[in-house]
Amino acid sequence: MTDTLRTRLARTALDAADSVATVTAAAAAGLTAYRALTHRPAEARVTLALATGALAALITDQTAYKALAPLRRRLGAEHHGPAREAVPAPTREQLAADVCADAAARAAFSAGRIDYSHGALTKAENWTGAEDGSATCEITSTARLLAVPRPTDHDGYTSRTYLLARDGEQPVPIHTIADLAALLDAPAADTTQPTDGEAEDGGPWAALGEHLAIAELCPAPAADDEDQADEDEGEDVDQEAEAHAAGLL
Repeated sequence: MTDTLRTRLARTALDAADSVATVTAAAAAGLTAYRALTHRPAEARVTLALATGALAALITDQTAYKALAPLRRRLGAEHHGPAREAVPAPTREQLAADVCADAAARAAFSAGRIDYSHGALTKAENWTGAEDGSATCEITSTARLLAVPRPTDHDGYTSRTYLLARDGEQPVPIHTIADLAALLDAPAADTTQPTDGEAEDGGPWAALGEHLAIAELCPAPAADDEDQADEDEGEDVDQEAEAHAAGLL
């Protein structure tokens, strides 16, 4: 007989003894109470007998379990819950992956306010999250929808700003799925118009990109052609001045 089988048999026998003791005590207490209440109506006698039996069963069960506990431990027949596997602490790589997955899920959830049809934009698998909290949904080979976390007074980022970014253009805010479709159908052009209070080198989205370190929103470095032209013009002026001075001499 193996140890496992012996343990099962011992546990079954002890459980049976516990049950027999509980039922016997409940029946004896209930019958005694019923007989003792002969002067009460039949309904009251039955009710009080059942209540007495239930109370006796509860007390007997607790007492029998404690009394048989040493024997259970000796026979290895204690009742144990399912073993719980130790969960290792998350690594830095795991946390980074969780942050990206969280960003994608939040972007898909918040997209419900611009895509009430619960279409492709509301599917987390269509978004690629980043560690900065932003997420990207590829629309075409040159266009992608950005979900940028918007800081609020609450803990964390509770809302998202959606921008359509196309190669060589400034990001354009998207408020509805109709805006997205219209912009995708329109020819590629810079559709943003800077206001008096906005700089020409990126506008408010560039400032937000720099604040959140999101590369998609940061303005591209200015070309060096204008600086080179200014330097060439300055050299020409210097040469003319030198020639004029030499003629005067």
